[in-house]
Amino acid sequence: MKIKITILYFAFFLILLTSCNTKSSENNSNESSNNSYSTEQESSEEEASYSTGESENDEELEENNSGCKFEDGNYSATVDYNNPETGYSATYTLDVEVQDCQVVQINFPNDGYLDEDHISCADIDEDGRASVDGEDGKTYEIQIDN
Repeated sequence: MKIKITILYFAFFLILLTSCNTKSSENNSNESSNNSYSTEQESSEEEASYSTGESENDEELEENNSGCKFEDGNYSATVDYNNPETGYSATYTLDVEVQDCQVVQINFPNDGYLDEDHISCADIDEDGRASVDGEDGKTYEIQIDN
């Protein structure tokens, strides 16, 4: 009788163990499928977001540069300089550097220059004019020559 009960317990334990392994395998398989689907879905969403971001950036660049006829580079310009501390003002013909439709640097004939460390970058209007503020209240009214 003891042997029959032991065999029954052993058989019951084996059936229980086998059914748990099967369910565990099924769950792992489902989780694996879900993870795969989730990863694919996230990847697709990232790609969609990336391509959408690219076109939005292109549109922003077009909007920022729309109306600006000045490409990046150096241009000859008439520069009206004013120093309110001394009352001195003068007009010069100088080269200015343009980036993203802004004057970012004023170049002098002696290889000197004023860059973002000494002046504020200034937007260029459709007529090629920009007002640049310098150190100590100095101003530079710029007209890009056509």
